[in-house]
Amino acid sequence: MGYELRNTILYLAFENNIMTPKEKYHLFRTNKKFCVAPWTSFQVFADGRVGTCSIGKETLGNVNDKSVSQILSNNPIVKRIKTNMLNNVADTNCTICDRRSIDEDGFEYYRDHLNKMIEDQDIDYNDIDNFDLRSIDLHWSNICNLRCIMCQPSQSSLIAKDEGVTITPVTKDTISEITEMIVKNQYKIREIYLSGGEPFYIPQNVELLKKLSNKDVPIRINTNMHWNENNRLFKILKTFNNVNLTMSVDALHEKFNYIRNGAEWEVFIKNFQYIKKNTNFDIRINTIFSVMNADDLCANIKYFYQEQNIKNITINVLYRPKELSARNYPLQKKQLIIDQIEKLMTQIAPEDVNLLGNLKNCITQIKSDNQHDYKDALDRVTKKNKKPWQTVLTDLV
Repeated sequence: MGYELRNTILYLAFENNIMTPKEKYHLFRTNKKFCVAPWTSFQVFADGRVGTCSIGKETLGNVNDKSVSQILSNNPIVKRIKTNMLNNVADTNCTICDRRSIDEDGFEYYRDHLNKMIEDQDIDYNDIDNFDLRSIDLHWSNICNLRCIMCQPSQSSLIAKDEGVTITPVTKDTISEITEMIVKNQYKIREIYLSGGEPFYIPQNVELLKKLSNKDVPIRINTNMHWNENNRLFKILKTFNNVNLTMSVDALHEKFNYIRNGAEWEVFIKNFQYIKKNTNFDIRINTIFSVMNADDLCANIKYFYQEQNIKNITINVLYRPKELSARNYPLQKKQLIIDQIEKLMTQIAPEDVNLLGNLKNCITQIKSDNQHDYKDALDRVTKKNKKPWQTVLTDLV
């Protein structure tokens, strides 16, 4: 690059209040603690809490007390997080991603996902007061049609009702404010993430998408797949060009029905096949690895990866409820699970580093020392579901 052209670029960067290429390279390539989230993203939970992202540890505020703009502006927690990141210092908000990176583990964590998605955009990361919306994570309602065993009241209205827990909903004014923010930035946003609850039954998701004119805006949505083609949100989603549909499935057939309490495998498969044939959605599988499906993990992955040709698969390790963690699997049977996973890893393309990394993570978890007895926790589930766990989770008996 010529001297004059280089100086012109640096001058324009300064004039437009953006980072120089050298500064940006340093942040994204040599700073191991940096993440775009506090400058460009936020998450809203069903009870109104706001965080930097879905795995950020700290609450920045609550939209039932303050507006989103007030929470994100001049927030001392956000300023501290940003300052630490710029100085390559670990922050307590970011402990889940702190020790993890693509280079070290061979697969993506949330920080990697966000950084890669937004790296090419011009954001002034030097300004710790700057916020420029580029992605948003909306868990803004717990409305759900299932009672998944590993779920909680804040993510399932049915569980909240069963347990007598009241979740204060996000106010209509806040829904309007967030919707307006998204509409205003819809041509710059790199991801709108809809989760829940069950997003296909959350009315504000419908109202939000109805107001978007940019049909290319990327939308990622988690779903249990228990709805039909007449669902209002589904009809709207089909009009968008960049939809990533993440389907939650932890096992096949009867065990799927048990873990996703209230689900029916036949309904899941029917909708899955309908989507494959009738939409241009990018389909992704999300599995939660726990003591309940440790023995079925490989069969589940093989079915979707090899038989259904779905290559985008993520496995999340369950940590809560802690009794149901895979680390508590029967000690004498652990090696069988490890052998199954290692064999599967030889059958998956070596370039699929993300899935291979996820499977390595599962091995690490099940190798960990047993800490709790899962039987009492499953006995409590039986009282709620009225179906003895021993009849379905036979490998745990």
